[in-house]
Amino acid sequence: MKIRTTDVFSVQDTLCVEFSSLFGNGIAFWHGTKPNIGDVLDVELELDEVFSWKENIDLSSDTTPKITVNDGIQIITGELINDTDGCAVLKIGDSVILVELDQPVPHELGFVDVRATAIHLYPTNI
Repeated sequence: MKIRTTDVFSVQDTLCVEFSSLFGNGIAFWHGTKPNIGDVLDVELELDEVFSWKENIDLSSDTTPKITVNDGIQIITGELINDTDGCAVLKIGDSVILVELDQPVPHELGFVDVRATAIHLYPTNI
């Protein structure tokens, strides 16, 4: 996914970035060489938590991928396209994020809202 950094800062010695993308804005932990504000970078997104149906993942009324922040919670709307062995693939445009589920999704897959406490970004150096 392509992002543009809009702020770079540290929280308790951990590098963080605010970013914008075609899908919206977010805040993430940065894993890599410190970027500059305004850099356009290709990144891989990671969500390092387990998702539970109706708690932090649920069907979405939207069918357009997006990323937003609400009261410190990252909300990612995307298409859940695969669900096997406790993992699923969340598709946001041409990008995919592997998400861990505590149990299989109880119905047809489709667009979902994922509420994550943190996004981790890794530069792909592409």
